Amino acid sequence: MTGITKTFVPFYSSFPEIFRNFVSSWYSITTEIDCTEASLAARAAGRSFFLYYLYAVLRSANEVDELRFRKDKNGQVVFHDRVDIISPIAVPGKTFYTIRIPYHEDFNRFYAEAYALITNIPEDGDPYGAEKHLAQQGDYDVVHLSAVPKMYFTSTTYTLAEAGNACSHPLMTAGKTVTREGRLVFPLSIYVDHSFVDGSHLASFFGKIEEYLKEISHE
Repeated sequence: MTGITKTFVPFYSSFPEIFRNFVSSWYSITTEIDCTEASLAARAAGRSFFLYYLYAVLRSANEVDELRFRKDKNGQVVFHDRVDIISPIAVPGKTFYTIRIPYHEDFNRFYAEAYALITNIPEDGDPYGAEKHLAQQGDYDVVHLSAVPKMYFTSTTYTLAEAGNACSHPLMTAGKTVTREGRLVFPLSIYVDHSFVDGSHLASFFGKIEEYLKEISHE
């Protein structure tokens, strides 16, 4: 994590001042992600398609700087050189358990570690343990993704923590894969702070996800 001043953040000198008295500077966007090759590759290999797109999302977030700016508990802007991902995982007989998965640029290394974490969730663990740890350290060096693979959606809304502080880190939701004009796509929504992230940054982010989904389909 690197502490920074206003001069190091693109357009920071104007945007946060505009949003300072807003109830929220956060907004959400939903798009469709083409996942044709990755979905077929995961199925053929008997691997988790969820981990395929989780990797693509996390790698893309680590390559778009604006998605790694945060405000700490004192209102200071910080930039993270790297972020991990947290995701709630369904647990049989219970509801879910949120795990933190470290970022690795190498797909096979990421997949192996993520798979081990998901398949070794402690039975007596705290479902919100990952979130509580982040709150205690006061440093949100993560992005969050929830998967709802049985539900297709065209838009989402997200909760507002408090006026002037909607959330501490980007939130995402991935939905059901469907066929669109002969291609496989799934909906992906993201909730971000407009103080740091605008439409061009999200366009780059979504494009990178599709790029890396195609790339890892050949591994």
